Amino acid sequence: MTKDSPKQGRRPFSWQKLLGGAASLALLILIFVGLIPRFSSYSGAWTHVTRLDIWSWVAIATAAVVNQISGVWPYQAAMPGLRFGHGLVQVETATAIASAVPAGGAVAIGMTYTMFSSFGFTDVAISACVITTGIWNIGAKLALPVVAVALLALTGHVTARVDEAALTGVGAIVVAGMALWLIIRSKSSAHRLGQLADRVINWVLHFFKRPAADRVERSLVHFGAETAHIVRRRAWFLTGASLVNQAAGFVLVLIIVRAIGITSGQVTVEAVFTSFALSRLAGAIPITPGGLGTSDAAFISTMATFGASSTHALTADLVWRLTTYLLPMLGGIVTYLIWLRWQSRSTTRLKH
Repeated sequence: MTKDSPKQGRRPFSWQKLLGGAASLALLILIFVGLIPRFSSYSGAWTHVTRLDIWSWVAIATAAVVNQISGVWPYQAAMPGLRFGHGLVQVETATAIASAVPAGGAVAIGMTYTMFSSFGFTDVAISACVITTGIWNIGAKLALPVVAVALLALTGHVTARVDEAALTGVGAIVVAGMALWLIIRSKSSAHRLGQLADRVINWVLHFFKRPAADRVERSLVHFGAETAHIVRRRAWFLTGASLVNQAAGFVLVLIIVRAIGITSGQVTVEAVFTSFALSRLAGAIPITPGGLGTSDAAFISTMATFGASSTHALTADLVWRLTTYLLPMLGGIVTYLIWLRWQSRSTTRLKH
């Protein structure tokens, strides 16, 4: 053994990860310490929270549980044979990981593969499930502002911000839908689409003196082969499960908004839905863990634009974060320990 052997296997220090974490932390401080206190009051928000009665908390807690449970259904739709208990353990654990660290989504995907493998699913089935649920989740977040515009148009309260978000969502959905159709339509169309994308990427890489490659082409063909059967056979089931999941999230927000005292006369249901939609869209940008900060700023500012007081908007956001960020993180710790217990029992049975 050489002197350098203890260092073997260690991961190299990554300045990119360090800078990414520092940038996320700086953004969180800017939003929660520098921006929000300028037009809202944390002490006022706390006062509103303490005034919530027991029945309000019961309603919020019930909606929060349903919201967490509904997150399992898209996975069950995309992965036939997945038990609800196994899906709940995976979703809660992965959500906690994704919310805990910058770029935690990548770590969460790794844990998803590990957990689903332990439940007896193949790598191909897991890949297909992860890819399709991810696409449908992003599609839902892009579609929400579109639905919001339609609802607001009926009441004549469409704002420029929502209109722009809706147009962006429509354009992204159309492009993504056409690309998805070409990928799953046939292997040859996936090849052609991948070749076109590689030409564009290689043209850009040429200026940086990087070698040409066919990574996109190979990835799209692989993606099409793994997911075509799910998209063709279970697309409606997956779409329905995703819509129910989004609806459960909105109902939770609506209950919170009404519980803290924001009446329909101040902010309509359509306006609350719009605030929810823009918040979800802002949180989809992977700048901070779980969209923390960016999602909050979008929700608070939009609610205030539609007529809620800044303090009420902040209160609703903080309670929403409690139910969808802090509590799920604690639940994720519990589900991870449950999974470790299952693994221990499986190992013990194999030994005997």
